[in-house]
Amino acid sequence: MLFLLTFVTGTSSKHTIDDIDANNFIPSWTFFEGDTLMDIINTATHHMKFIPSPNGGSVFKQTFIIRYKGDARQMDDVINITRQAIKNTFKKMESYAIAHSEVY
Repeated sequence: MLFLLTFVTGTSSKHTIDDIDANNFIPSWTFFEGDTLMDIINTATHHMKFIPSPNGGSVFKQTFIIRYKGDARQMDDVINITRQAIKNTFKKMESYAIAHSEVY
C-alpha cells in the first residue's frame, strides 16, 4: 500500500506499508520520497512493536533503519527529533484514548 503524508507545515513524504503482523502487533513501513528526508536520506524504515503489559496497557518499541544517500552520514539531531515526534504523537493518542474510552 502506497500513501502520501502531508504535514501542516506543507512538507510531505511518500510511504509504503511493508508489513502488518496483527497477531504480534508489529507494523512496518518505509518513507522513500519527500521533503522530510531532507535530500540526505534514501529510505527510512520503521519497525514498531506493541507488547501487551499485565496492567492492560502496552509497551511500545521501535527500530529505525535509515539508508543515506551517497556520502551522507547519520545526523543525531535528526534521529532525536524523529524519536521525540513519535513519542509525542503516541502520548497524544494515549491521552485521547483515555479521555474518550467510549470510542474504543
